[in-house]
Amino acid sequence: MTHNQFLESLVSPKTGEPLKVADNGLSLTAPDGTIYPVLDSGIVDMVHPRELFEDDAREQYLYDQAYQRYDRGVSWVFETLNHSDEAATREFMIGLMGLKPGQTVLEVGAGTGKDSALIIDQISPGGTAVLSDLSPNMLRLATQKLQPKDVDVHFFLGNGSYLPFADGTFDSVFHFGGINTFSERKKAFAELTRVVKVGGKVVIGDESMAPWLRKEPTYEILWKANPLFRAEIPYEDLPATVENFKLHYIFGNCFYVMEYTVAAKAPEIDVELPIPGKDFVDNWRIRAEGSSK
Repeated sequence: MTHNQFLESLVSPKTGEPLKVADNGLSLTAPDGTIYPVLDSGIVDMVHPRELFEDDAREQYLYDQAYQRYDRGVSWVFETLNHSDEAATREFMIGLMGLKPGQTVLEVGAGTGKDSALIIDQISPGGTAVLSDLSPNMLRLATQKLQPKDVDVHFFLGNGSYLPFADGTFDSVFHFGGINTFSERKKAFAELTRVVKVGGKVVIGDESMAPWLRKEPTYEILWKANPLFRAEIPYEDLPATVENFKLHYIFGNCFYVMEYTVAAKAPEIDVELPIPGKDFVDNWRIRAEGSSK
């Protein structure tokens, strides 16, 4: 996918409508007049809403300030968590997608590109990696680090709750570290799932220490120092079109990673099917109605 083809594939993150690419390739315009500029290094600013919610704006600011020391800080965090092997754990997470050469993958929250490099390696040759983040500084650093020859890489600034792509655009989607702080987390899960082809994989993870460890002294220190470790796994935010769901605890059981396959539709439950062997009508609906009396 060339840069122009990538621009032409983008849709309005607000409405899903096609965008008009300027003749000079430096901006895209939505039917409602919203302009999405192409910044330096080819990064496309697809952020919506243009004025972010307070929590999202704060996270964008913090990451923009920390981009130069971010990688060192993250490595220190993971070293404190049971002296975890960061590289091996990242390889494990990316491996959950089962990527193949030539596939098209979206990473939301790509940061400085640590996981992106592993994705690129697994879809090479011939693949396409689309990398996004909410922080301009983080993403600019990723553009400098990631310049492969055998994979097309495209970058955009974006809000994971409003993705500028048609349904079923990608073979897989990956996001690690950040969804706990999303202002519209349920919508983000819906979007991350929507843009994946039926049968494709979604892999998402963030802080959430295992319940059986939360009263251990050192784990109490962790969540007091950083309340994000107290976050619950957001099962309730998952869309109905999830199947083959699996959960993994990583990094000293302080982070979770969930993986699932995108189904064509939600499961169907036949609540009207008669229970066999009865000499009277009985089924799930009748039992439910009886229990509510």
